[in-house]
Amino acid sequence: MKRMMHDILELPQRSEKPRKKGLTMVLDRAWVGAGSSIVAAYKDYIDLVKSTAQCLWVDEKIIQKNMKAYRRLGIDVQIGGIPYEIAVLEGKQKEYMKRAKMLGSNVVEVESHAAGLTLEQMKTEVKRLKKDGFKVVGEVGAKWADHDETRPSRDAIYVDKVVAKMSELLEVGADHVYWEGMVVRALLGNRLENQAGQEQFLKVAKAVGQERIIFEMWSARGNPNTPLWAWLVKHLGPDVNLANINLQDVSQLESIRRGCSFDPGHPYVRWLSHSRPTPNWWEMESPDYKVDLPG
Repeated sequence: MKRMMHDILELPQRSEKPRKKGLTMVLDRAWVGAGSSIVAAYKDYIDLVKSTAQCLWVDEKIIQKNMKAYRRLGIDVQIGGIPYEIAVLEGKQKEYMKRAKMLGSNVVEVESHAAGLTLEQMKTEVKRLKKDGFKVVGEVGAKWADHDETRPSRDAIYVDKVVAKMSELLEVGADHVYWEGMVVRALLGNRLENQAGQEQFLKVAKAVGQERIIFEMWSARGNPNTPLWAWLVKHLGPDVNLANINLQDVSQLESIRRGCSFDPGHPYVRWLSHSRPTPNWWEMESPDYKVDLPG
């Protein structure tokens, strides 16, 4: 494959598939996008695709066809956590996982937003699902702070509790842990204003190992994600693991990972223009993020 201008331009590089780090998890909300031109063009930058609860209303034949198409492209597939939680609440995990495997899913997310699983129960599920041959991702954090034992308030966390929960899920065999997207957004701030939260965030990433965490990032209210992606790349590098990326946004994220996007001010280009003043291009100082942000 010849990528555009790569034989002429010296462009920023990062890990290639199959990756151990720098993972991009994409949302295909109803399992209908596998044959799209976006997937055809950007398949090398998509590591995992996850549906949401919307997939429950789709013909299983369509889901199976799309899952198989993704798997042929070397992309892992995961049914979202809410269907799994419903199966837990109804005591139907075995039947659910058997059907998920038949459809083509090879990744399971063990979460407990509503099912009320304790950490010990989540650890038991991780071990059981690993024995069944699935890749397993445990999730830490909840969308609402009053249901989240790892947070004293919306915009802060108990660092030790987050680290302990992530570490225990990884120790029993989880391949990665998701950090709930609403927690990540709250810690960084919609306008990157939560400096205390950012310090807590970086402490967790360092203690657990950022390569073991997949940072969910999404917005339920239409706030832009690109400044937050750029902040993560600046502080954790282009091979930070990111999740819940909309299919149409893969190209924008990959440009941010390579420092060739408006967020954070084309750092690779600025790095070149300043004669490579830092060891890594993403360490260039960022511009004022308040420009062009809503509010």
